[in-house]
Amino acid sequence: MARRRTLNPEDRRHVRRSLAARDGARCFYCQRPFPDIDTATLDHYVPYSLWRTWRQRNLVLACGPCNTAKADTLPWLVALLILRNVRQHALWRNACAATN
Repeated sequence: MARRRTLNPEDRRHVRRSLAARDGARCFYCQRPFPDIDTATLDHYVPYSLWRTWRQRNLVLACGPCNTAKADTLPWLVALLILRNVRQHALWRNACAATN
């Protein structure tokens, strides 16, 4: 099955409404409320270039300016969590190697 590169307008509308119910009808980044949920953009929290999915767990509602400003960048919080997990895995691997 080929990966979807985008959502059709009906699916996009459904996802916007689901995200508004989950997170509130406001921009995830600046917290400004949307006057109309249909003006919200869908943003991949972890950039689509790094995690090619349209699953809602990686989508947030964003206003146009915030979505443009974030662009294809990875939020610092996510980057720090990844680095922490990589470091913990390396420590665990080294500890296992030392016991063998």
